[in-house]
Amino acid sequence: MLLSKNLIQFEMKKLLPIIIALITLNSCISLKFPDSINVEIIVPEDADIEKIEIMIDTLKAQAKDHNLKLEASIQKSNKKKQKKKNK
Repeated sequence: MLLSKNLIQFEMKKLLPIIIALITLNSCISLKFPDSINVEIIVPEDADIEKIEIMIDTLKAQAKDHNLKLEASIQKSNKKKQKKKNK
């Protein structure tokens, strides 16, 4: 009887570190961020192009500080032409 108790305690002592290791490994969190993010910024029609370019350059500089790559383009759409086409 004493031998079986000692054997059970010995096996429990072996299992305890294994159980702790499994709990620790299962509780790790893995995050995956997307490869790219598209951001659309809409500015008023009367906005100064130079100010927009300065804003883009500032964003590029900040992205460079964090080892990120920023691709930017300026697209101007004429809502007046689009409204005329819809009428």
